[in-house]
Amino acid sequence: MPKLLHPLTLADRQIFADYLARAYRRLQFQTDFVTLPSAYAFASHYIWRDFFDFYWAIWDGYFCLFAKQAEDYFMPIAPFGDYSYPKAKNSTDTENFVSVLDRAFNFMLSQSQRPHIVRIENMPILLCSLLPEAGTNSTSASKRFHAAETETEFIYRRQKLVDLRGNTYKSKRHAINTFKAAYPSAEVSPYSPNKAEDCLRLYQQWSTSRAKTFPDQVYRALLEDSSLAHRIGLQIADKLNLFGLVVKIACRICAYTLGYALGPDTFCVLFEVTDLRYPGLAQFIFRQLCAQRTEKWINVMGDSRLQNLTRVKMSYRPSRLEKCFALRLANEA
Repeated sequence: MPKLLHPLTLADRQIFADYLARAYRRLQFQTDFVTLPSAYAFASHYIWRDFFDFYWAIWDGYFCLFAKQAEDYFMPIAPFGDYSYPKAKNSTDTENFVSVLDRAFNFMLSQSQRPHIVRIENMPILLCSLLPEAGTNSTSASKRFHAAETETEFIYRRQKLVDLRGNTYKSKRHAINTFKAAYPSAEVSPYSPNKAEDCLRLYQQWSTSRAKTFPDQVYRALLEDSSLAHRIGLQIADKLNLFGLVVKIACRICAYTLGYALGPDTFCVLFEVTDLRYPGLAQFIFRQLCAQRTEKWINVMGDSRLQNLTRVKMSYRPSRLEKCFALRLANEA
């Protein structure tokens, strides 16, 4: 491990949250801001610790998170903290931010065997808009940045997902009513880690069924990788501040969903798994989750460029589509 970097542990959840809160205090003054991408949460990284070694450092007032896979580094999120999200280009805060970006890229390039792996993921468009002039007065003035769109996240007004009013949501209401009529004794209860093993069995059943339905190799690999992330999230949900629900039918868990607060006004859905033999169950548990939260917005993350996910998430009529970008040095892009 390079000097001045700390391995990410559960004990670091609070310092992560403290610096993120500072960033949100800056963001409240930004016009048209709703939320940061879903990746700006401790849990969204910690559940992937079986795939990456995570390290962090505080550089010039910014929390910097690094992920290492094999012999290469990247940043899964942009640096954040006291001076995050400057109000204008060419401000002192912008130059400080660019300086931290330069330092991060210099570090990652010096420690990685494959330069094309080096990048900063989940850059919100708010930050990308500051970068056309980036580097002019930074510590590495010759460097320029290249941002490429990598994902689009789906964001909804929570109350609309609870009310499901009008023709727009007619099919959702029908699915929920059909489920409730067929299974009036279905029981909804809060998730707790003592339900982890039952939920993991459901995940294996669900992923096997999904893999048969969608033979795409990328999707199948995603299902396999996600099983480990679900295991970690389910087993230590309380330590990660995850909120979740389960649905039982005849005393058996047939659905679960977990997520986390993303800033003061948004809740992010991290997991949702249902027994596919119960029509309407997916719509039912999603509405139950929305009804039990109080945030203004619901973020259901991206679609991984999978058409079936895009179709389902668009069917709920998102209020916003927030684009995420990967940032690279122009000469490495």
